Amino acid sequence: MEHLSDTVDLNAYFQRIGYSGDCCATLQTLQAIHLCHTKAIAFENLTSLLKQPVCLNLKSLSRKLINERRGGYCFEQNLLLRSVLLALGFKVKNLAARVL
Repeated sequence: MEHLSDTVDLNAYFQRIGYSGDCCATLQTLQAIHLCHTKAIAFENLTSLLKQPVCLNLKSLSRKLINERRGGYCFEQNLLLRSVLLALGFKVKNLAARVL
């Protein structure tokens, strides 16, 4: 269950990705947010290259990806997007994958 401190600032996120559409949990909304997110937030692994910890809590993710306008690892991006989708009322199933 999400806690109040685990909610994302939707307005800041939408501004960051350039999304101004509907906020209803529909397929059209999901497709539009997904497209905007991937266009606006790049894959980035500078944090680990600089030997800094990669923090996966929502506060850290929001600061890095939204406020600092940086990119992030797939885990960082997916956790941020997950929080956005949950806040909008989507049901989200967590999956993990790796390359062998």
